[in-house]
Amino acid sequence: MESILRKLAARPERSIIVLGLILLLAGNWIMPLTDRDEVRFSEASREMLQRGDYVVPWFNGQWRFDKPILIYWCQSASYRLFGINDFAARLPSALFTIGTALVLARWGRKVADKETAFIAGAMFITGLHVAVIGRVATADMAMVFFVTLTVWSGWELTRPENSSRAKWWMIFYMALALGFLAKGPVAWLPIAGVVLGRAMRKDVFRLTWLETIAGLVVTVALVACWGIPALKQTQGHYWEVGMGEHVIHRSLGVMDSHGVKGWGGFVLLLPLYFLTFLISFLPWTTHRLDEAEPWLQRQKQKGLLWKLLVPVLRVLFFVLYIPLKIWRWWPERRRDVLGWYLLVQALIVFVVFSLVKTKLPHYTMPAFPCIALWLALQLRSEANVFAWFQRRLAAMVVIILVMMLGFTSFARSHLITENLWQAAQPQVRPETKVGCFGYTEPSLVWKFRGVITNTVVLGDEKNAKNFLTNSPPFILVLPTADVLSLPDTNGSQIRVHGLDTVSFRNWDLTAIVR
Repeated sequence: MESILRKLAARPERSIIVLGLILLLAGNWIMPLTDRDEVRFSEASREMLQRGDYVVPWFNGQWRFDKPILIYWCQSASYRLFGINDFAARLPSALFTIGTALVLARWGRKVADKETAFIAGAMFITGLHVAVIGRVATADMAMVFFVTLTVWSGWELTRPENSSRAKWWMIFYMALALGFLAKGPVAWLPIAGVVLGRAMRKDVFRLTWLETIAGLVVTVALVACWGIPALKQTQGHYWEVGMGEHVIHRSLGVMDSHGVKGWGGFVLLLPLYFLTFLISFLPWTTHRLDEAEPWLQRQKQKGLLWKLLVPVLRVLFFVLYIPLKIWRWWPERRRDVLGWYLLVQALIVFVVFSLVKTKLPHYTMPAFPCIALWLALQLRSEANVFAWFQRRLAAMVVIILVMMLGFTSFARSHLITENLWQAAQPQVRPETKVGCFGYTEPSLVWKFRGVITNTVVLGDEKNAKNFLTNSPPFILVLPTADVLSLPDTNGSQIRVHGLDTVSFRNWDLTAIVR
């Protein structure tokens, strides 16, 4: 196994591309779009093609202001190449994830060697959370890619000895602009890392005010090429909702129950991301700390209490591998400028999102590339690093492929929206009107609007009676328990069961077809 890894590491960029395509594309044509945001992005991109409006996204006939425009452009381009389907919707995210790993491989090869380059890229792709989010049809991985490119170009831009600073200056500020177009101002967090480097370590970070101001002007101008037309077309609503609700309100308040309200809840969740990281970056957050074994063995000789504590400490050291490694590295921070820079960039992400009241585990993913490269650089000095690396890499490859090619085939037949669509699809025509009441997941919109030309009506069960006044053909979907409350249920009925993966709730639905 180790010889195979060394052959892969000999050509890190090519190996990362092949590994990424295998792991991130596997099963994307099997598992239907289920996550709410995944469906909303995918459907908005389809409606972009249908409307020919490439400035403002629409979802189910209404403006969608949640994120800037870049991911919709990418998904629309993917649809043109591969058709409008689940695989094409997810393809841009997978490619951005692979692109992020390639950035790490190129950067690692430049500052270290081929083995470090391969380990950094492979750790990022196979980290637990990236293996999941890296294939999901949302804007996250596009943002992570441009944040990573910004961090790298920011490093090169501030090297006093770099003779290609003009090239890196352009890459840095263009990446800032594209990152904003991917997911808004969060993509500008690397600016803080570069500025901190200049402020705290002036001897090794070069950054002039004139270059910075000129670059920010370029960045804002690039964003404005889309932003001004979007604001004009929506009379300013894109800014009010996109920034006001989805940035400011999300930062100062709890949105969609993702967090705990009140200052007590805010304080309680401050360490959340530092704990979730230990799971999100598995299996790379775990490692047996051999250096601690002599000390642990000595403690066991001190009495019964220590005999009981040593196994606990051994497990604790195992799961706190990265924090302990940072603690051991700390005395080297003055000499290891790149390591310091990578950890500063990662820490900024963790601190900022710890202060944001709305909490979701994937918010800190922009820090993962920095941590992957930092860890890969530290592993160069360790003996038998490939033995540790190969076991975890092999395990993650097997787990990902089994889940995406095996489990998803089984799970597909148990999903409520998929079952409803399979049963109702023969009855659906372009002119069919569809109303879904009680069960209103966006996945219904994605399925039905692939055929119908009308928008899908979504609402509470109490509004189902009004939908019956429509002239046929129509399909009314509602929980089976509410069918008896309707005054007139003439027409064929289709009853289906299944799981909603968003709420993890089993549903029994009936579709009335006229």
